[in-house]
Amino acid sequence: MKRSIAIVALAGLLAAILLIGYHGFLAVSDLVLAVGWGLLAVGVYHLIPLTFSSLAWRRVVRNTWRKPLPVFIWARLVREAVANLLPVLQVGGELVGARILTFRGAVAGLAGASVVVDLTLEAVAQFFFTLLGLVLLVMIGGSEETVRWTAAGLAVAALALGGFVIAQHNGMFKWLEGLVEKIADRWNWLSLGRIGNVHDMIQKLYRERRALFAAGLTHFFSWIISAGEVWLALYFMGSPVTFLEALILESLSYAIRSAAFMVPGALGVQEGTYMLLGQMFGLTPETGLALSLVKRVRDLLLGIPTLLGWQMQESRRLWIRANGSKLERD
Repeated sequence: MKRSIAIVALAGLLAAILLIGYHGFLAVSDLVLAVGWGLLAVGVYHLIPLTFSSLAWRRVVRNTWRKPLPVFIWARLVREAVANLLPVLQVGGELVGARILTFRGAVAGLAGASVVVDLTLEAVAQFFFTLLGLVLLVMIGGSEETVRWTAAGLAVAALALGGFVIAQHNGMFKWLEGLVEKIADRWNWLSLGRIGNVHDMIQKLYRERRALFAAGLTHFFSWIISAGEVWLALYFMGSPVTFLEALILESLSYAIRSAAFMVPGALGVQEGTYMLLGQMFGLTPETGLALSLVKRVRDLLLGIPTLLGWQMQESRRLWIRANGSKLERD
C-alpha cells in the first residue's frame, strides 16, 4: 500500500514538473516571485476559512463534548498539514485530527465519529459550492464543454455522497472499527486508543439535526470565503480577476481535486486544473501554474510549523508515558 501511494505521488510530482517545464520554469517562477510578501498575506488569509471549518467541526460535537474553538483550530491545522504535506492518503489527516481531539479528553469513538460526520458535511457543502460555481459559469456564458463535464461530475458526486451517507447509517463503521484498531496497533504513533462505538456515535451525532444544519452552513461559508485566496494571489501576481470569477475557478478546481483524492496532495492534478480552468478567465497557462505553486507555498508556510508542533506534542506524550512507566516500575 505504501509503495503504491509513493508511486502515485511521484507520478503526480513528475507531471507537475513536466507541466511547469513545458511552459518555462523561469516564466512560472517569475510570476510566483512577483507575489512577494503577498505569499504571507495568502497564508494569513487561509486562516479565515480554516477557522470557519473549525467552527463547523466544533458545532458537530458541541452538544456532546464542549471544548474551546482553539482545540478544533489546532486539530484542523494538523489535519490539513498531514493531508497536504505527508505522503499518505487524505484520510490520514482525518485520523490524526481525531487523535488530536483525544489528547484533550475526547473519547476515541466520539473523536473518530466527529471526523466522519464533519468530513461528510464538508463534502456536502463542497457539492453545493461547486453547484454554485456551475450556475455562475452558465450565467457568464462559460464553455459549454466545461459546463457539461462539471454537471456530469456533480451527478456522480451526488450518487457517491448519497451512498456514503447510506453506508454510514447501515453499519459501515462497525466493520471498519476492527480495521482501524489494527492500524492503531501497528502504528502506535497514530493510535486512537480503543475506537469502538464509532457507528453508535455517528448515529448519535446525526440525530442532532440543528447542529448538522448549522455545521453544514458554516462549511458552505468557509468554501465561499476560500475563493478569496485565489482572488488575492492573482491580484498580487498582477492578473486580477473578479471575486465571482475566483469563486468559479476555486469551486471547479476543488471538485476535480476531490475526484482525484487517490493522488497525495493532488500533486500534478492541482497544477493541471488551475492551468486549464484559468484560461476561461484569460489567465495564461503560466499564471495558472504559478497560482498552484502559490498555494503550495501557502501549504508549506502553515504546514511545516504545524507538523513540527504536532511532533513535539507526540514526543512529549511519549516522554510522559515512558517516564510514567519507569516510575511505576521503580
